[in-house]
Amino acid sequence: MENNTSTTINGKDDYTAVISITNNSKTRLAAGKLEIRTNPRFTFDSSLLMQEWANDSDDVSPELHWLHDTLGSTSVNALEPGARQTVIVHASASSDVMQLFRTWGPKPLSIRYLVGDVEKACIHSFVTRTQDGLNLEQTPQLNVVVALPLTTSQWKATNANVKKLLTQSGDTDDAVTSLGSTERSEQEALTGVLARHKSIQVVGDPSYAQTFETKPNMAAIMQPDGFDIAYQAQTADQHDWQSTGLKASMWNAASGGTLYRDAVGDEKASVPTAVAWQSTAQWTTKSLAAAKSQGYSIVVAESGYDPSTPSAVHTSKMVVPTSAGNVTVLNTQRDLSTLAQGKATSDDALAETTESGRLARIVAQTALYQQEGPYESRTLLVSLGQDVDSTDTANMEELVSKLESCSWLKLDSLASLIKAQPYVSSEEAAERASAVKSLGGQEAITLGRQVRDLGRARSNITRFVNQVLVKDSKTASSSASPSASADTRTSGNDRPTATQWARSLNSAYLDLARKSFSSFPTENTTMIRAARQLGNGLLSGISVAQPDSINIVSQSAKMPITIANDHPYPVHIHITAATDSELFTASVDDDLVIPAHAEVQSTVNIHVLNSGSTNVTVQLQDRSGVTFGSSASARVTSVFQINDWSGYAILALAVLLGVFGLWRQFHRVKDPDE
Repeated sequence: MENNTSTTINGKDDYTAVISITNNSKTRLAAGKLEIRTNPRFTFDSSLLMQEWANDSDDVSPELHWLHDTLGSTSVNALEPGARQTVIVHASASSDVMQLFRTWGPKPLSIRYLVGDVEKACIHSFVTRTQDGLNLEQTPQLNVVVALPLTTSQWKATNANVKKLLTQSGDTDDAVTSLGSTERSEQEALTGVLARHKSIQVVGDPSYAQTFETKPNMAAIMQPDGFDIAYQAQTADQHDWQSTGLKASMWNAASGGTLYRDAVGDEKASVPTAVAWQSTAQWTTKSLAAAKSQGYSIVVAESGYDPSTPSAVHTSKMVVPTSAGNVTVLNTQRDLSTLAQGKATSDDALAETTESGRLARIVAQTALYQQEGPYESRTLLVSLGQDVDSTDTANMEELVSKLESCSWLKLDSLASLIKAQPYVSSEEAAERASAVKSLGGQEAITLGRQVRDLGRARSNITRFVNQVLVKDSKTASSSASPSASADTRTSGNDRPTATQWARSLNSAYLDLARKSFSSFPTENTTMIRAARQLGNGLLSGISVAQPDSINIVSQSAKMPITIANDHPYPVHIHITAATDSELFTASVDDDLVIPAHAEVQSTVNIHVLNSGSTNVTVQLQDRSGVTFGSSASARVTSVFQINDWSGYAILALAVLLGVFGLWRQFHRVKDPDE
């Protein structure tokens, strides 16, 4: 089903279906036809029956096994393997079959492709007869809140950005994260849609909202960067979150309010209602209590609180009592939200693999929901999803426009849903919350690994700042070896101090860490990788050049080494050296201050006890004497030593020869001629 396919029949307008047929077989298909059959008199009475029809289930009602009324048909040309043809089926509003649609509600459609009398393909969809022109009793509209969690998966943290922070002393607010190249145009498109459709209730990530040139109006704010509050609460006693540096003050409602005021540029601006939106983990009772303690008395649950079996829908609100106080849980309606986010309700619902098919289903589904309780006042929450790109923006506008045109619906506000009456008691709500399970499986393993990776990255950053970096020392560069060659880029009086740079490092790390627990696995992986690069890069940015191998012909020698600092500020390190042979010793007792972007020379003292070869390994240590970074090794060979056994033998032979020479000199007989 393609765009421009009719989703409704109103008694005045013609019906049009745009259908594409593709030959996925390896053989040629002869010319055939496409026909659309329906039953205008049939009424769906449950969501289960609608799902069975969408899935083309064998258990579907017998009335739907054969649809006798043909809405329209058209011929299809012969199709070669891989060929595709798009056809249009048209039914006039005045046709006999169109006049049979006299009852409002969702109707079945069977779209069949036949070659001769053989059915080659069939999909099931829906068309909805609107209330227009029908003599119906006035009943309350079904309230629908269409909510857009305004966040993004487009945060990037490139190697170049991390390297820039590690090696250049720019502004103190240098950011490692940035948005993708297409994000600006997508923001403009989204801003336009939101301006045209005020009914869309924006629940904005205040951190992401700062990047918009035209700030969207928000019905509520969510936790910064969509941080997974539920998972953090569930694993607070299991993982060492303290080692990551992440604290609730970074994502609680108060911090969100501060970011919102920064986004709108008004320190006194009134902050919208704070709502914690579900990320990866579901809202367990423990998670709800944590959210409440962090200032979120309202949360949105996209899973875990919807009935497991299809039933009549109810208002998407319940109030759960927790140890921290009552928490309002707004649960999104499962089927409507699934369709609104561009996904089929099941793998077997083939018509819903296209946008047009999903639109037909969502309109039909809302009509059924209104018919299920025509005299009840109910408000449903529909989520448009947490990552809307340019394609989704166009589809979102088409969806909202269609819902706005449905006379049986009222697109309501988030505030109205928050004020609505819960449809279950607090006892039943507590029972549902207690049945929600903590995150498990591979997702839990992955997030647990992220906590450990962040802990190691922060440990490296803290160690570098406290034990290696020379903070705000005006004489640091002059205390280094005279052979040091500093990069002129570090000169200047207006650049940030080392302490300010250290704060930038910590700020960049915390930004990466908070963005590592969003609902987007790919983005999380990117942030974790950048955090590791930042932590490792600080220590690996100080390196020992590979020394040359040397040959020794005496008892001692000196091996020159070069230590480089790639960072924009001086560092203070200690050098150690060791050999892998007991017959050689290597020592260096040198504390060095290496200027920014500079190299410093030092020497390793080598003493030889015996001839042979060994490897001399040089390592760097911080001010606490703990080794860091990569080591450098060189081969050392002693070709002659006087104090080994061969030396002693030669010396003894020389003494004997000398004594013998003296004895012979005094005891020889003189020649008469002398």
